[in-house]
Amino acid sequence: MQSSINNIYKLDGTVPIAKAIPFGLQHILAMFVSNLTPITLIAASAQPALTQAQIAILLQNAMFVAGIATLIQLYPIWKIGSRLPVVMGVSFTFVTVLSTVAANYGYPAVIGAVMIGGIMEGTLGLLAKYWRKIITPVVAASVVTSIGFSLFTVGARSFGGGYNEDFGSAQNLLLGTITLAVCLLWNRPWFHLIRRPYFPSSSVSCKTGISCGSHCFHLHYLPGIRGGDHRRYFRTCFFRTGP
Repeated sequence: MQSSINNIYKLDGTVPIAKAIPFGLQHILAMFVSNLTPITLIAASAQPALTQAQIAILLQNAMFVAGIATLIQLYPIWKIGSRLPVVMGVSFTFVTVLSTVAANYGYPAVIGAVMIGGIMEGTLGLLAKYWRKIITPVVAASVVTSIGFSLFTVGARSFGGGYNEDFGSAQNLLLGTITLAVCLLWNRPWFHLIRRPYFPSSSVSCKTGISCGSHCFHLHYLPGIRGGDHRRYFRTCFFRTGP
């Protein structure tokens, strides 16, 4: 099949590389931020508290496993995989529940809960043809809406600085405002002239804003970053570092 932008919605269609790369970057932005944020929130609730080195290892593992799961979706193994560009990653669905488990029983209990839940979810996925008719659009929409409502408190808490003594401080509110401002500005009609040639989808506005806010947060809070050691920040994000 000849490469064309008109093939973008075809199952086996190919698009020009100049268009495929920006489309792929949108998925990477979504994967990167959504993978790191839930783990950061859950780790912050864990008792006893995790060290920065342990959190860095968890983030690296999440990105690595998400990449493997995405490849399995693209290139199925037996009945596992959809042969579609489904970007897999960490879900926000269980943030509230796992944060409670981490706070009361520690992070090892979170790992055990995730393992058991993963086995059950995988089994239900293999048997989906027998029960998916029960899940009507109304049921699915209600579940998704309730998940969104349950995250309101998480968003408000994170906007103010999370579970820290300086909650609501000027620095925390500034970081939250930067994130919100980038989301709004990126989605303005007049900004489409800049965005459209590279990121055609308007959904990337939220991803860009969250990414900017996330990096500002880490540049401000991670040990060694306040002193200007930005190389340590990127090593913490992408490579294993010692305590």
